Amino acid sequence: MHMQKITLLVLLIAISTFSIPLFAGGFALSGVGSRSTAMGGAFRGLSDDATAMYWNPAGLAFQDGMSISLGGTFIMPSAKWENPGVPTLRPGETESEKNLKAIPSVFLTMAKHPKLKYGLGMYVPYGLGSSWDLYETNPGLIGAADFPKNETSSSITIFDLHPTIAYQISPKASAGLGVSLMYGTIDMAKFGESSYTPLYLLTTTDISGKGMGIGANFGFLYKPQDNLSLGFSGKIPSSIKMEGDTKITNYGVQQAALGNTIDTETTLKLPAEAGIGASFKCMPNLILNLDYAYTMWSSLDKVVLKLKTSAGTVENDMVFDWEDTSRISLGAEYALGADKIRLGGYWEQSPVPESTQTPALSDIGDKISANLGWGRKFGSMGLDLNFQYVSFTQREVTTPTLDNLPGVYNAQSLSGNIGLSWDF
Repeated sequence: MHMQKITLLVLLIAISTFSIPLFAGGFALSGVGSRSTAMGGAFRGLSDDATAMYWNPAGLAFQDGMSISLGGTFIMPSAKWENPGVPTLRPGETESEKNLKAIPSVFLTMAKHPKLKYGLGMYVPYGLGSSWDLYETNPGLIGAADFPKNETSSSITIFDLHPTIAYQISPKASAGLGVSLMYGTIDMAKFGESSYTPLYLLTTTDISGKGMGIGANFGFLYKPQDNLSLGFSGKIPSSIKMEGDTKITNYGVQQAALGNTIDTETTLKLPAEAGIGASFKCMPNLILNLDYAYTMWSSLDKVVLKLKTSAGTVENDMVFDWEDTSRISLGAEYALGADKIRLGGYWEQSPVPESTQTPALSDIGDKISANLGWGRKFGSMGLDLNFQYVSFTQREVTTPTLDNLPGVYNAQSLSGNIGLSWDF
């Protein structure tokens, strides 16, 4: 019984150093599809290819025939944190580890019926993360050689299998509905220093989990005239129940380690979203798009971790206190013979307040993107390419809280996308 109490006490100490959110930035990705992303995600009012399942499912209703689309997005995020003088952490500026992230997508449309259309997509709407070497390990510490190089990290990936249906209400209007069958994985790591020396000098806490959830999106499309299309779409709030484990490892141990692996449960809440868009064909070879989206990240106020230990259940609140955000997107597509040249960009607020900002968050401030794309049809096959650069506003956190890490934050992201499609 005495050992169980010590174990529970050590667990509380370890988890209390972990009460920070460790997700990628507002952890939604910037969009799905090479063509739509090249136009800055300004696609709700157009939605005339298979990625309408993501942007506005009503767009399927105006598509003909069958198609298969394959896509790959490659993202290289970069972030830096400057230590304002926090003891034991690396002085000066530290950069996160650079890793190329590859994200797939697949879409199938079945549109032979004149009014009722079907589709099935598989894509990743939420993802990314970061990995840091923040702690300056004392080489003389017992067990220092075994201490992980990157002791602070976060990773989240949510796959969405998305059956979609759309109906053409009239020659000018349509409605669509999609169901999100989601599978998510999450991994987080954090270090802490125990005050119960010399028993424990350093502790790392690794949390991993996976689970499933259900969500939905919907959309409407209206074409008041041949060269103008207006769209409205949204997502309902949803959640994924995660199950996994928490592993606590102690370094600098002067006696037998008390760390162990504990079954862990939590629920990850995903935000509702609503957006409107307009697409205007101002010339026979030029399309201009404008979008506005509002994402209700304030539903993510906290995540409650439930740890099933032999000494009882420990609950710990990971505080988020995120805020609702706006995003404005602009895009254009110009037909130059058989080639399509695309330009776009977006401005988006960060949902993360200074009170919960940490290096493990990829989203460190409001961001602006610049997008350039190209596409061409080769008979029944289409090829689309896109390049995107995202710059984040520098953020300086000066007021410490229990859930943040003061310092100067900078970040940027480079990404490319390739899309292949076949019409039948």
